[in-house]
Order: sequence, then structure tokens, then C-alpha cells
Amino acid sequence: MPQSNSTPDFAARLAKLQSAMKEFGLAAVVLEPGPAMLYLTGVRWGKSERTFAVVLPAKGGPVWVVPGFEEMRARELIRPGEEIRIWQEDESPYQRIVEGLHARGVTSGRVGIDEGARFFVFDGIRRLAPKLEYVSANAALRAAGVDLTQPAGRKR
Repeated sequence: MPQSNSTPDFAARLAKLQSAMKEFGLAAVVLEPGPAMLYLTGVRWGKSERTFAVVLPAKGGPVWVVPGFEEMRARELIRPGEEIRIWQEDESPYQRIVEGLHARGVTSGRVGIDEGARFFVFDGIRRLAPKLEYVSANAALRAAGVDLTQPAGRKR
């Protein structure tokens, strides 16, 4: 079972990531399910063919992108008040991710992609927002305390 996502630890972890993002020149980080998502948000989710992601901006709160049919389950795991953008089967999850970036003021600059993210997710985002520069998020994630070698995303 994941740790409670209501603890203040997650706010502190996000703040530490946002500080690291500034240090590494990132406007945002996009995560798919995995160690970084679990450690930073408390949300444990399995990867499937349907994209589930979170945009973590250098300024502001997270933007979640979830499949419509998983909305209720996702809302049980995501902290109340965090923005959730739903995509339906006939819509693009990548469009929702780009909309989430834009909603947080990220229309230019560098966006870190978790190296555990699948290529088709990265490629879908890149095609819709080609003016952004995409780089590995791993240095910023490590600086924020994420242990990318641990399946549970525990701090080193």
C-alpha cells in the first residue's frame, strides 16, 4: 500500500524538486508511474497502454493527466485540490499534458522527462509542443532525493 498522500512530506518533497529544477534550468518535469511519482506524490499507479502522468512545474502545483475511465480511482489517490485533466478514449493524453504545461506557464524552456517514461509518451508530447526543449529529469530527481534504482522510490 502506498504511503499516505496527505502527509506534509510530499509538499516538502515537491518543494525540494522545484528547487532542484531551478538549479538545473527546468521549467517542469513530466513523470509517468514509477519510483519518482511514488516518492514525490505518494501515488502508486501501474503503467498501461493508457497514459497516466503528472506535470510538476517549477512554480505552482501538480497537473495530473488521467484516463477518463480511471478518474474515480485516480481521485482517491491524488490529494484533494490538485488539478486533474481527464482524457477520453477519442482524445489525446499528450494534448492534456501540453495543456497542463501551458496552464503552469511553460510555453518555452526545458522540460525534464523521467527516463523511465516510455518513448511514445515523450514523442506524443514533443510533437504537440516542439518549441520546448526536452532533457532527462534524472539529475533534478536525484537532487530532490528520489532513488531511481528502488521500485518503491525510497530516499537514499
